[in-house]
Amino acid sequence: MRREEGNVDSEKRGKLLLLAALIALPIFILKIVSREAYPIWRIFLNSLIYFGSTFVGLLWALNFQVKKKSFIHIFQASLFVLSEYLFIEFFFFQKFSRIYEAFILLALVVAVFFANYFIFLMVNVLNVNQFKQIPLAQVGRTISYISSIFMAYFFTFSLMVSGLATYVLFPLIILLFFLIALLHYTNTDLEGEELFRKSFVTALIMIVLLVAVMFVGDMHEIISFAPVVGYFLCVNVLTHEKISNGYVKNFWLYILFLLFSLFLIFILNM
Repeated sequence: MRREEGNVDSEKRGKLLLLAALIALPIFILKIVSREAYPIWRIFLNSLIYFGSTFVGLLWALNFQVKKKSFIHIFQASLFVLSEYLFIEFFFFQKFSRIYEAFILLALVVAVFFANYFIFLMVNVLNVNQFKQIPLAQVGRTISYISSIFMAYFFTFSLMVSGLATYVLFPLIILLFFLIALLHYTNTDLEGEELFRKSFVTALIMIVLLVAVMFVGDMHEIISFAPVVGYFLCVNVLTHEKISNGYVKNFWLYILFLLFSLFLIFILNM
């Protein structure tokens, strides 16, 4: 029985490795072949294609042995790949022609491959945890937390430099902030009204911090850290700390960290 389970696990890991490679390599191969910058609409279309391919690919890698909650984990991983693709396009391919140098290209391929693989492992661990409780579930939640931080930065930067109209940009950012928080809090076993309340509060603080610094300068690389700081603080206060009777452990430490981070963002963005 254990040998059969080991064979299944090895098969899944092999599929996840293959999927991570199939997601990473085409991004760069197609870019080298085309040798030109894609129009904005094509970048967003490609990102949706990567999202759908990742979603279907993960179902295949998991041998379609999933439960309802597993689709949330798969959705989160697919959203990460989408944000990753947008960031690579807007930050590297759009801003640096040196991307065609072999060393930089190789480094990006390796980084994207390992990032995708760890995210896919998270999906596998959390999916297995749906069938039987395993100690590695906490590792999966940690990867979920780290990936959501990167998603917050990737989406903020990509959307701000995309040139979208303001009436499209802000609702989309708010929706994505809410989704990022909702997906991670779901992985921490929050449910019902508490889940939506904490996700809403987190998204609200993230957008407030973004608005507070976005008109100070035009260095989007720096500005995009503001909602990340807000997300970091919210997750620690709302899930990692005990809140009772209005008391939050290390509250003033978080406030000082927030003020210092905003001050640093203002200085670097001037």
